[in-house]
Amino acid sequence: MSDGPTRVPVESALSVFERRPDPHAPLTAPEVAEELGCARRTAHAKLEALTERGDLRTKKVGARGRVWWPAPERTDAGEAAGRADRGDGGDRTEHERALRELHDASRRLIRAETREEVCEVAVEAARRVLGLPLNGLWLYDAEAELLEPVAWSEEGVEQFGEPPSFPVEGSLVGRVFREGTHRVYDDVTAEAEPFDPETRVRSELVLPLGEYGVMNASSLEVGAFDEVDVSLGRVLAANVETAIERADRLAERRARRRELERQRDELRRLNQLNALVEEIIRSLVGAATREEIERTVCEALGSSASYVDAWILERGADADGLVRRAGSDGGVPPGAQSGSDGEDGGPVRSALRDGSLRVVSRLATDERVPAPLREAAVEAGARSCLVAPLAYADTVFGALVVHAPAPDAFSEREATAFETLGRVVGFVINATNNRRLLLGNTAVEVEFALDPSDAWFTEVSRDLGATVAVSGVVPTEGGSLLEYATVEGAPTDAAREALAETPAVEEARVLADDGDRCSFECAVPESAAGLRVIAEYGASLRTARAVDGSGTVTARFPAAASAREATTAVEERFDGAELLAKRVVDVSDRSVPTVRRRVTERLTDKQLSALRAAFLAGYYGYPRGTTAEDLAASLDIAPSTLHQHLQAAQRKLLETVLDAS
Repeated sequence: MSDGPTRVPVESALSVFERRPDPHAPLTAPEVAEELGCARRTAHAKLEALTERGDLRTKKVGARGRVWWPAPERTDAGEAAGRADRGDGGDRTEHERALRELHDASRRLIRAETREEVCEVAVEAARRVLGLPLNGLWLYDAEAELLEPVAWSEEGVEQFGEPPSFPVEGSLVGRVFREGTHRVYDDVTAEAEPFDPETRVRSELVLPLGEYGVMNASSLEVGAFDEVDVSLGRVLAANVETAIERADRLAERRARRRELERQRDELRRLNQLNALVEEIIRSLVGAATREEIERTVCEALGSSASYVDAWILERGADADGLVRRAGSDGGVPPGAQSGSDGEDGGPVRSALRDGSLRVVSRLATDERVPAPLREAAVEAGARSCLVAPLAYADTVFGALVVHAPAPDAFSEREATAFETLGRVVGFVINATNNRRLLLGNTAVEVEFALDPSDAWFTEVSRDLGATVAVSGVVPTEGGSLLEYATVEGAPTDAAREALAETPAVEEARVLADDGDRCSFECAVPESAAGLRVIAEYGASLRTARAVDGSGTVTARFPAAASAREATTAVEERFDGAELLAKRVVDVSDRSVPTVRRRVTERLTDKQLSALRAAFLAGYYGYPRGTTAEDLAASLDIAPSTLHQHLQAAQRKLLETVLDAS
């Protein structure tokens, strides 16, 4: 092992490669030194000398390693000479070696579980089985209609750089893929459609992989591939095609398994959410105020393990501002309650504006969310959020913002559940406002001025030069509104014609005609029924009146309702609305004892007796418990007299109750 460089002939180092069963296999300097019985430094020097002379090729492997192998022209000549010396024995030995390598490659292909693994094994197998260091594998991209390179031998990268993509039309490789038949190109430059006329490649063996793509082996020499190469290559390509098909099936099974796991997780979360929603709804039944409703919702969601926290926000005093009404934690921090980011004003303001649910899947990077709100949520551990409007009909009372600890946390079915919860909470808030309005002793009264184009009654008033007053509104099941109006200062025919020409009035029916004072029942579609928002907000319409086109609307809201939200809602429905006054009024005369006393005072003794007897006898039931004739006989009055008493009593009762409400 102490021999110096001068004691070992250069040819001895070269013969080490020629004596091995696979003369193409690369060797390291320590392996050559062991064969020659010399120092590693001596072997390294001889290998470098052979590389400079052109007999060997070399490359670096790993951090500090290097391998050498014979140049292609050298090994081809050596193998030819060996076969000439050994006769058929050399061919048999080489063929047996190739078959062993092919068998080993088949086992490794079967064990590969992904397309990537299959392609890497295939490239290495082509080098070892066929002795082709310049080879690669391309898979078909249907969307781009290209054969994309997915694996390529290191020698190929060293020779040609990164491999290109091949078009299915207009390339030799693409032709093989289209036709599904292998081809040997002895000289690619002589073919009709070479992909690169300037290429240094001279011969190619292209093997189809069915619908998946192709394998391609290249050589810098003309006519480098013989029948043995083609035969072994076709067997290898068939094995690779089968392995890719198997890897795809495994990938599909893994994807199905992941999808099933995702669906199970989603179903579990949905069941938990449904149980939570049911619990929230049960808790809302006993809530007496809007504040209690909102606090109940936020605390229930915030205490759930599925969510980080929950907020309820409403519009601020300015157009872009947001104000926190409730929260399961500290809520929106100072400075985070205003500002407008994003093209549509952010998901919260969008939900408040159009009453539709919004989902933010990646909270940290979604610039639609105002920066202060986004930073506060992320700091609390949120990665996604959902914004559900608290709405009743067309009125949006606020927005429920729920934060989750993971991105993409809200499924479509989960979003639907929250949308339902938002509608339920909006309904309860509306009902609570109505109850407070009926039973409370004070209310907030707001008065607005309207432009001639704001409402149908201001438009008719302007066209007629008359006074139009809406005395009441009644919603219908179809979504439209029945509005009862009186026109003063214009003939009935002119008023009827003006209403017929007004686009916002679908139908007008004359109820009473007193010359220049007439009453109408007007059917107004939902899109034009601006007064509907007042009823939906739990308010009572006091006046809606227009004189020569200038209109005013006065409404009373429960004292516990948000006057700011109510004002914003009215201003959104009437573009030109201007707030004239906002005042607190005493409504103690609307209490149940007061209304009962007023009814009793307005009815005569005979009217009250007839009404009470009819009620107790089941006259107003269905089916009726008694007939008018039997009831009149019991009261010892004529049936016509009974009807007079009942109609008068019912009119006075309804006037009192509806005026109070």
